Amino acid sequence: MDQKQGRVVLLAMGGRINRASHFAIATLLMVASSLSFAVGPSFIFASQPGKPTFDEGEGGGNPFASALIEALTKDKLTFGEFRDELARLTVIKSRGRQVPDFVDWTAENGRPFLPRPLGEVREALVVVFANYSDSGWAASLPGAQHDLVRVGDQLARLGFNVESVLDPTRTELEARLSDFSRRSAASRVALLYVTGHGLENDHIVYLLERDYPVKKGLAALGERAISLTRLGEALQATEINMVFYAGCRDNPFENP
Repeated sequence: MDQKQGRVVLLAMGGRINRASHFAIATLLMVASSLSFAVGPSFIFASQPGKPTFDEGEGGGNPFASALIEALTKDKLTFGEFRDELARLTVIKSRGRQVPDFVDWTAENGRPFLPRPLGEVREALVVVFANYSDSGWAASLPGAQHDLVRVGDQLARLGFNVESVLDPTRTELEARLSDFSRRSAASRVALLYVTGHGLENDHIVYLLERDYPVKKGLAALGERAISLTRLGEALQATEINMVFYAGCRDNPFENP
């Protein structure tokens, strides 16, 4: 705050501010001007609304994961080019069965994605639910477990600080999300890759926990599922936040 701005503050307060108060106000304004706030996340879905995804592909994983990894092998890529390449490769690798959906895309398309700008802090969290043996019905997803490793490894090679979580309980997941929120707040770019059994209901996408009681159908969503919106809240980077969801968007309970 310059001297002219300081005089305006003093006049507006009727001139009844002592030197200590003036200094305190100036300090608060400088701190506020230096603060950075998180931007809302972009959601990148492996398929369109109402459509399934597949736990099969190159190496046994999801075609969307294969497309993401290949797109991230390019030597030079802007965020716009990355988006186009991910969409193109997913369609090819899924043989047309999966068409990605980009919701609330906030990245500047001309901004460099690869290689990572020197000194830019990037954080990533990879969350996978693969073992559904406690659900009573849902099949486990060995391909998703494979994707946990290969997606995490590729992000680490690109300079992301990566944490990977397999089959967490709700308590464990909330703890990891809280930690990721703290870490990502100190970064410019944050990325969450998440997959497992999922569904879309009333335009909300849910990730089903490993012990989701399938026999209860939609009635258990509040207790045993977590919305993508909630997951997105954990991303607190100052410039770009991206949630990659590789699960299904159909609703098996609606049409059993």
